Amino acid sequence: MALVHRLNFSPIGRGIFRSLTGLFGIPFVGFQGVIKGVIKNDWSHPLSDQILTQLSNSPGLHFRELQRRLGAANGTLRHRLRKMKESGEVFAQRTNGRLCYFAGPPIQLEILDGIEVSNNARASSLLPIGLSKLQRRIVCELIGSKIYTTQADLARSIGRSRSAVNSAVMVLRKRGIIHIEELRLDDHLSCLSNSMLNYGLTEFGPDASV
Repeated sequence: MALVHRLNFSPIGRGIFRSLTGLFGIPFVGFQGVIKGVIKNDWSHPLSDQILTQLSNSPGLHFRELQRRLGAANGTLRHRLRKMKESGEVFAQRTNGRLCYFAGPPIQLEILDGIEVSNNARASSLLPIGLSKLQRRIVCELIGSKIYTTQADLARSIGRSRSAVNSAVMVLRKRGIIHIEELRLDDHLSCLSNSMLNYGLTEFGPDASV
């Protein structure tokens, strides 16, 4: 089971609640959101379990990607997500023009632990979600060990125009994903290369296009 949210408790209290969640596989509601595990409950809808599993492992999936992973019918998935939003099981946040879904507010994601984030919209913008294909490709490139000194170098490496790369980098810098002065991921994303959360970046092929 993967927990992707953190509680605003002391380390001892956080450990107790995580242990309880792992033991019983039940949600704890009321602590600045919903703390979810991915163990199925007998009383929950099967599609709800599948949605929570996907969002726990890959927070911030937009609708089409979630639908692709689950193989669910359009209307069925929309209905189930609406029910889960109403009950507080999932949280939706529009990011980069896409409505992204989380198993709890994005401000609670462990990847943001230690960062002062004042609202869920800002927390969501700091995560590598809701990206275009080119933006995903750039983030994927910057996760690797290769160092790019200029955007021209990056553009040549991925086979895209300098203007397209420049536009994508501007968006990523504005969101706080790429460092404002250097062509690298911002410090809070340094763990992406060894993260328990799966944003699908390592699966991104070298022939990407916008």
